[in-house]
Amino acid sequence: MSLIPSCKDVTEHASDYLERNLTFRERLGYRIHLFICVSCRRYVTQLKLTIATLAKMPGASPQPATEKEVQDIVAHLHQHTEKKD
Repeated sequence: MSLIPSCKDVTEHASDYLERNLTFRERLGYRIHLFICVSCRRYVTQLKLTIATLAKMPGASPQPATEKEVQDIVAHLHQHTEKKD
């Protein structure tokens, strides 16, 4: 595995990156990728904002299944947006 992950790796493991569930080497690779790739940087920012918004909803606490559903929706929107560009 190379030090810098692909865009696909970043989108598939964005929640692990945000929750710090990656090794130091993996986090370093993600940070380098996000520094270089504006699309993935936007994706991770959108995911972070979505999770923060869900956490602020009264009586709501994001469950792993809910977070996965949100990631799937954001990934779908991300793919749809790329097709328009």
